[in-house]
Amino acid sequence: MSASHLRRTVTEVTQSLDVEQLQRALANAPIRFQIRGYAQVASTQDLVALAAAAGEPEGRVVWADQQTAGRGGLGRSWTAPAGSSLMFSVLLRPAAGSACWTTLTLVAGLAVVEGLALAGGPSAQLKWPNDCICRERKLAGILAESLAPTAADRVVILGIGCNVAWAGRDLPAGLRRTATACDLEGHPLDRTVLAEAILGRLAIRYREWTDGGFGALRQQWLSHAAWMGQRVTARHPSGPVSGRALGISKCGELIVETAEGPLALTAGDMERALGPRLRLADGVAD
Repeated sequence: MSASHLRRTVTEVTQSLDVEQLQRALANAPIRFQIRGYAQVASTQDLVALAAAAGEPEGRVVWADQQTAGRGGLGRSWTAPAGSSLMFSVLLRPAAGSACWTTLTLVAGLAVVEGLALAGGPSAQLKWPNDCICRERKLAGILAESLAPTAADRVVILGIGCNVAWAGRDLPAGLRRTATACDLEGHPLDRTVLAEAILGRLAIRYREWTDGGFGALRQQWLSHAAWMGQRVTARHPSGPVSGRALGISKCGELIVETAEGPLALTAGDMERALGPRLRLADGVAD
């Protein structure tokens, strides 16, 4: 990534994504990306799903400056004022027989924290299964959706959202207590630079996943993991599970040491047992 890509003012870092620059910068990436950008859409996930249904190849990326019906994991909505976040979806077509496609959520999370570091963003941790956090507040989220019932014709749509420029914006009180953004953490970023870094790392990590499965990336993921070795509370179909987070399996399951023994969770969410240490953004009154 050349220094000429970097922007130096708040005005510049809140500009729309430079799709042409991004396309050129990623021309030699392991994935052949084809990027389209829009000022406003309902959902980038839905647009990529339409592209997949039309037979478009792996690598289609749809970016939007604003989404009116954006969504995250566990059925949650994704709220972001126009120009405040980096939001895009990527079409992937894993090879037939690729096991544990759901671990692509974890692969994408790893690419996000690595991309943030490359772009000069804040240091982030991975909160199983699909969040990136900074000082225990949500900085980015990942959503993986599959359109095919079998591995033979599997289509996976990865949605990535990262809060970039929130300073001076009127945000809901709930967001101010539970989320953060790059500029609020003292790292104003150009969204084009950040998109290049994240997509570049995603292409590399996806190829590694294709060759060796999530097991090949497990240790790298754990090196950025939040709360491992600490007591956590995790959601489970039969009710909340409390215990010590031991790690994750090669298929991305969270392993929790409970009073009854280790338990592997395939889906859900987790928090520290005592709850997150929430703080308000600078200058925001409680």
